[in-house]
Amino acid sequence: MQRARVWRWFWLMILTVTLSAAFLIAGPAHFQDYPGGNPERGRFIASGKCVACHGADGNSANPLFPKLAGQKAAYLYGQLRAFKAGGRVSPIMSGIAATLTDTEMADAASFFARQALRPDQIKHKTLASAGRSIFHDGANRGATPACAMCHDASHSMSMMGGMSMMGMMGGGMMAAIPGLNGQHAAYLVKQLDDFATGKRQSMMMNSIATTLTDAQKQAVAEYLSGHP
Repeated sequence: MQRARVWRWFWLMILTVTLSAAFLIAGPAHFQDYPGGNPERGRFIASGKCVACHGADGNSANPLFPKLAGQKAAYLYGQLRAFKAGGRVSPIMSGIAATLTDTEMADAASFFARQALRPDQIKHKTLASAGRSIFHDGANRGATPACAMCHDASHSMSMMGGMSMMGMMGGGMMAAIPGLNGQHAAYLVKQLDDFATGKRQSMMMNSIATTLTDAQKQAVAEYLSGHP
């Protein structure tokens, strides 16, 4: 039964990524493969456009603003392009992204990706322990798959012969999936809430977020916030 649930979610994820890629190719795509950037130029862009919210090194002080330090450059670049094109909407970020060229986005992404992420201190160890179980093993009798299937590049599923999701799908596709370790718990909960309500769109995450209770969202966010 457990093996069947794992494979069901695995193929659902494959279908989601495939459909998303097909849409981007067939339609007026706003995402392009990350072309690489210059981190030194990116430092100047960050100091002028990003420091107020995200911190000089990408470790934001405000828990409602995401940490960018250590995040995948390709992911950051793709999100900036989405903000600029309107695929993702934010009163703050949409305006900032509109002022950036593709090269400047790539440079800023490169800078933040090279910064050292500083995890938060776990405040509720019991809650974090419950969140660890959700992240690595899933929850709700299979309705909520293990977050690690997508968000942990080193995660291997023994029921899949030890082959990691990263290896099975390829690093190119996985570049569009963010790392979550060390992220502010409050920010993670807000994103899960937005996915659950449809305010933020993702075929996979909209479905998964609706299976989580408020307590489960808090638990997994607490665990990730202190995980390096």
